[in-house]
Amino acid sequence: MRKLALDDDILLNIEKPARYIGHEVNSVMKDKNAVDIRFAMCFPEVRSSLNRGLLI
Repeated sequence: MRKLALDDDILLNIEKPARYIGHEVNSVMKDKNAVDIRFAMCFPEVRSSLNRGLLI
């Protein structure tokens, strides 16, 4: 079973959260060979939100 939350002292010491992508709390880890399709959802950062190329 995975953790549901992290202690505050751990969260306050995280400096570069991008290092932990793929190991987020409550994330589902599936066998990559057992799935038919893979996709990713992405969102612009606040600084890059002015990029009109992301609008449909």
